[in-house]
Amino acid sequence: MYKYSVTQWIYGNENLEDSLKRLKKYGYQGVELAGEPDTIDINQTKQLLNEYNLECSSICGIYTPERDLSSSNEIIRKNAVQYVKKSIDLAKALNATTVIVVPTCVGKLSPETTLEEEWNNAISSVKEAGQYAKEQEITLAIEALNRYETYLVNNLTLAVRFVEEVNVEGIGIMADLFHMSIEERNMTEALNKISPYLAHVHIADNTREAAGLGQTDFKPVISFLNDANYKGYITMEFLPAVSNPYMASELNGESNIFDDFTKQSIQHMKEIVVNV
Repeated sequence: MYKYSVTQWIYGNENLEDSLKRLKKYGYQGVELAGEPDTIDINQTKQLLNEYNLECSSICGIYTPERDLSSSNEIIRKNAVQYVKKSIDLAKALNATTVIVVPTCVGKLSPETTLEEEWNNAISSVKEAGQYAKEQEITLAIEALNRYETYLVNNLTLAVRFVEEVNVEGIGIMADLFHMSIEERNMTEALNKISPYLAHVHIADNTREAAGLGQTDFKPVISFLNDANYKGYITMEFLPAVSNPYMASELNGESNIFDDFTKQSIQHMKEIVVNV
């Protein structure tokens, strides 16, 4: 039986309690919180999670230009590593197991210097953050973004290479079905490729809407997770039609749309789970 969560920041500037009420209403067990360690009230968040009997499944790192792990600017790079460490502390405080890491900032489509230099910068940065995560018993999940959001790690083949070069125990890979729908020729083959490193799963259809509203066939994905004995969360990350995903966090959304997508996602996935 899988556990389900939603990335809360996709609900825009909605307050956390309203989001948790929605997740509880539609049968979710967890919530993935945005990696904003300086703005999250730990005690209040714990109280709300306890009140609605939900877990913090994971922390979704928010990688702005000031948090670029690949940057050629040493100050920015050090700031980015410190940010990941603070996100690890946040995960630890909220009993989450996983922090999502993007090796570059979102929207960086070409290197400031060379690809090789920035790849090595990112390797070095994640290695340092990964050692800290290992000490704290937190998993880092590397996310491969599609080619329209990053130039560095944009498919799962590169994600495997990246993790193997970092070579720190406890660093895995996230399978994000939206990005995979753009970059991977075959979902099952791609998942098999990352099987030893699979740490987290994000679900959205190829339109980036709720599962079942687009063209993605999730049945092979669930079959793979069953065969792999995957024990982590299935986390929904549907988004509105924006060019930069972080713009979603600034939107004032209609709660009925949030309700519709939240309900649609879990119902579609649960229906597949019982029939696979």
